[in-house]
Amino acid sequence: MLTPLDMSVPAADGLVLKGTLTYPAGRPGEAFPLVVLAHQYPSTRESYGPLVRELLAAGVATLAFDERGHGASIVGEAGPLVVDTPEGLSPDAFGKAFGSSAAKVGFARIENDVLRVVSWGAFQNFIDASRLALVGASVGGSGVLLAAPGIPGLRAVATLGAAGAPAFGADGPARVRQAVERITAPVYLASSADDPFEGGANVRRWSEGLPGVTTRIVPGAAHAMAIYFDVRDELLDFLRRSLSVA
Repeated sequence: MLTPLDMSVPAADGLVLKGTLTYPAGRPGEAFPLVVLAHQYPSTRESYGPLVRELLAAGVATLAFDERGHGASIVGEAGPLVVDTPEGLSPDAFGKAFGSSAAKVGFARIENDVLRVVSWGAFQNFIDASRLALVGASVGGSGVLLAAPGIPGLRAVATLGAAGAPAFGADGPARVRQAVERITAPVYLASSADDPFEGGANVRRWSEGLPGVTTRIVPGAAHAMAIYFDVRDELLDFLRRSLSVA
C-alpha cells in the first residue's frame, strides 16, 4: 500500500490548507479514482473517518482536508487564524459562533480552497484525474457545490446536510442553486428532514426540477455527517457507480 501524503496548499489569501491523501491497496502502478472531502464547521478532516475507510476498501483514494480555520489549516500570513467555538449549547450560540467564524476566517473562500485542493490531488502520482468526485458536509457541502462547475471532467458531487450558504455572500443560496444547475456530473443531496440548519430545505430548493440530482431525506434532526450511517449504502453505491469502481 502506498504511504499517505501530507498536503500543504496555499489558499488565495496565503492561509496554508492541510490535508491527507490516502491511497487504497492496489497493484503497483495502478491509478486510483479520488474523492475530495470537505467537512462541516467546527469539525476537522477526521470526521470523515468512516467514509474514508469505506472508500479505501472500495479501491478509491481519498483527500480529506481541514477547512480554513479548522484543525491544522490555521496558519496564515498574519498569524494563526482559528474559527470561534460556540459559548454554550444553544442554537443561538452555535449560530453566533458560525457567523463570527465565517467573517473572521473567510468561509466565502472555501469555494476556491476546494478547487486548489482538488488540483493538488489530481496531479499526484497514481491518481486518475479523469475520475474525481467531491463530498461535502454542511458548509463544506455548499463549498463543493459552488466549486464543482469549475472542475473539468468531475464524475460526481455528494453532500450531507449542505448548509451555511449565506457565508458565501448574501446571494450565496441563489449561487449554489445556479451552480447545481451547471454541474454536468451526477449530484447526490442528502439531509435529515428536520435539519436545524435548513439542510432539508436546501435539498428541496437546490434540486427542484433537475433530473440529474438524486435526493434523500431521512427522518430526524441530525446534521451533516451525523446522517452518514443512514445513507451510507446509497452514498457508497452512488460514488462507486459514478467513479466506475466495481
